[in-house]
Amino acid sequence: MSNLAQRVITAVVAIPIVFFLLWFSDYSRIGLMCFLAGVGAWEWAGMACKMYKGPDTRYLSFASSLALTLAWALSKGDYFGMPAVPYVVGMTFLLIFAIYIGLAYAKVEIDHLFPWLVMQLGAPLYVGLWGGMNVLMMGNGQGFEHCYPFILVMTSMWLCDTVAYFFGKFAAGKGPFGRHLFAPSISPKKTWEGSIAGSIATIAWVTYWAKCTSALSVFGAEINWVSAIVIGLLLTVAGQAGDLLMSALKRWSGTKDSGNLFVGHGGVLDRCDSFYLAAPALYLLMDFLQKLG
Repeated sequence: MSNLAQRVITAVVAIPIVFFLLWFSDYSRIGLMCFLAGVGAWEWAGMACKMYKGPDTRYLSFASSLALTLAWALSKGDYFGMPAVPYVVGMTFLLIFAIYIGLAYAKVEIDHLFPWLVMQLGAPLYVGLWGGMNVLMMGNGQGFEHCYPFILVMTSMWLCDTVAYFFGKFAAGKGPFGRHLFAPSISPKKTWEGSIAGSIATIAWVTYWAKCTSALSVFGAEINWVSAIVIGLLLTVAGQAGDLLMSALKRWSGTKDSGNLFVGHGGVLDRCDSFYLAAPALYLLMDFLQKLG
């Protein structure tokens, strides 16, 4: 079976499950986000362990990123019928930071201590502390209306990746389109043509949904055409930057796929790499526009 056929079958199975979990309740939403954060951090730690001598931190990374994602949900409040818990994110991270430092001092040789610590801390820092912010765009209750902003990010990243992949694979280098490599030292198959095509599709998608629907009304900020285009541009730039960051991590560690959770697609970091950067970027922008307005 070809890789493309595997990708399509996996998508047909996985997409309805993801949307059901997003629709069902705050428990299923937060559970999904915690699971993805934990598995993503597990994959990150596994790649980092290949490069520096030290203890296997995959279980610690899983638990740390899951805890930070859950801490973001608790800090917001309204989830699980609970009020907001103050300082829970900072306290959780300080505890995780202390554990990693203690583990490094106890188990890692001095020649590898600092690079080991930086790369291993990258998992909870990036996936949990930063990427875990995506739960701030969700609410409690049953229905898609409680997570429209995240769905907008998710579908935008899927659209950008899909258009860039197919355009770069089948159109770039043919007819009027050239074939200029986007980041050959990181991801040799990516082209500027595919990136631009994906960006245009994403900006159009985001502009329509941000301006013509209630997808971002939860933030209370007025969305005009200019701000909608800016939001679309932010998402496509942040998403592709997140994609390149994970590609660089895989190339640095000599890893083809971060994992094998999604047949034909790879692991969580292969599929959700763009979410971890784009979703928090959207939340911070919308929070800024809300306060500005």
